This record gives sequence, C-alpha cells and structure tokens, in this order.
Amino acid sequence: MNIKELAIKQYREIIDSTISKVSGLVTPTEGWLRTNRKALKMPTNVILKKAGIKKSELYRIEKAELEGTLTLNKLKETAKAMDCEFYYAIVPKESIDRTLKERARRHAVKILQEANIQMKLEEQATTKAQIEYQVNEVADRLVREMPAWFWDDDK
Repeated sequence: MNIKELAIKQYREIIDSTISKVSGLVTPTEGWLRTNRKALKMPTNVILKKAGIKKSELYRIEKAELEGTLTLNKLKETAKAMDCEFYYAIVPKESIDRTLKERARRHAVKILQEANIQMKLEEQATTKAQIEYQVNEVADRLVREMPAWFWDDDK
C-alpha cells in the first residue's frame, strides 16, 4: 500500500468511526444551547458573565442556533461559557465504503443500460444474471479508478 492509499484509508477510518458515534444524533427542538442551559439549571446571569454578553444577546444566540445562522465560533464560545464542550462533524449519511459502492452502482447501471439497449437492437440481449455480474464488475472498477465524473449526478 503506497502512502496516498494509506492516507485515504486513515481518512476513511476517521469518518466511519465518527459516523458510528453521531448516527442517530438529533438536535433537541429548543437547540443544544438552551437545552443544556435548562438541563444544567444554569442561571443565565452566570452564562452572561462568563460570555461577556447581555441577556438579550443570549436569547438571540439561542434563536440563531435554531435558525442555523449562528457562527461556529459563537457556538463554541457560548458552550465554553456554559462549561460544555462543542463538537462539530460533517459525515456522509452512510459509511464511506457504502457511499462509494452505491454511487458506483448507480453509474454502472446507467452505463450498462445504454449498452444493453444497443445489444437488444442487435438482438444480443443479456440475462439478468449476466447484467448483475456486469453491474458489479463495472461498479468495482469505478470505485477503484474514481473517474473525474464519478461525483457528477448528471452522468
């Protein structure tokens, strides 16, 4: 395994382990900040003092979190003022392997459908088992080669 492949393997391990840690994580309806504040029974004046903000600003921050307009830095600062940790992650919906295989399979089906139409016109249609085998082969090749158009949804 060369260094580039090793690095990619390590990136994938990081992402896949993070997926397992955050899967099923749902933001509370009142947002993380307000939910933590209420769960901790932390007086707002304590947060205001530690964060160096006014009461109206705290409520604006909590509202902005729900609206998705709060900056990451402000989330981090407010969490710290509440003696909380701030975590941030972006992960695919499924494992890296599964994500790649599903996308490759969709591309393979498209590619082979076009080829199969041509073969039918020439009266050389293939069986379902042959098509399935070909789809798997093409999908595996696409994952290995990762052509430039792999992530293009229009291909």
